[in-house]
Amino acid sequence: MFSGIRIASQREFDISDLTDMYRFRAQVFRERMGWEVWTVSDMEVDGYDGLLPYYMLIRGQDLQVRGCWRLLPTQGPYMLKNTFPELLYGQTAPEAPDVWELSRFAVASGGVEQGFGFTSFAMQAIREIIAFGERRGLSRYVTVTTTAVERLLNRTGIEIHRIGPPMRIGKENTVALTVVLGEQTHNALFGEMEIAA
Repeated sequence: MFSGIRIASQREFDISDLTDMYRFRAQVFRERMGWEVWTVSDMEVDGYDGLLPYYMLIRGQDLQVRGCWRLLPTQGPYMLKNTFPELLYGQTAPEAPDVWELSRFAVASGGVEQGFGFTSFAMQAIREIIAFGERRGLSRYVTVTTTAVERLLNRTGIEIHRIGPPMRIGKENTVALTVVLGEQTHNALFGEMEIAA
C-alpha cells in the first residue's frame, strides 16, 4: 500500500530522497530491465537530472521507494528533443511553457492489484501526474516509451497520440507520444469533468 506520492521540484527534496530514488531507478532500469544506463554508486543519474527537474516520488507504507517519474519543461533540453530526436521523424520538437516531458517512469513490480494492466501504484501515479499538469495549466505531456506501455495507456482511455511510428531502440520497440490534458483524459481517470459556469 501507499504511504504517499509527492511531486515537487528537485530542490524541495532532501538528499536522502534523491539518493533513494536514483538507486531505485538503477534497480529498475539496469537490473530489472537490462538497459544500458550509466550509474555511479549504484545510482542511475543522467544529465537531465542536472536541469533542476520536478520529480514524482512514491513511497510504500514501509517507506521504501515504490515508484518515480521525472518532469521537465520543454523550453530547455529534454530526452525526446536531445537524446531521441529520430523519434520526431523530422518534426519540430515541442518548446512551450504548457508542454512538459515525462521521463524515467519506474514502479515496483509484483504482488500489487492491477487496473488497466497497470499496478495500482502505476495507476495512482498516472492520476497524480495528470492532476499535477491540470493544476499547472499544462496542455500536454510528451514522452518516450515502449509500445507495450503505449498499449496499456490506450486501455486507460486517456488521450494519447503517436508523434511517429515505433522504432527499435536497444531491446524495445520505442515510440514518442503526446498525452493530451483535456476532457477525455480527465474523464477517463476521474469521471465526468465539471464544466465551470
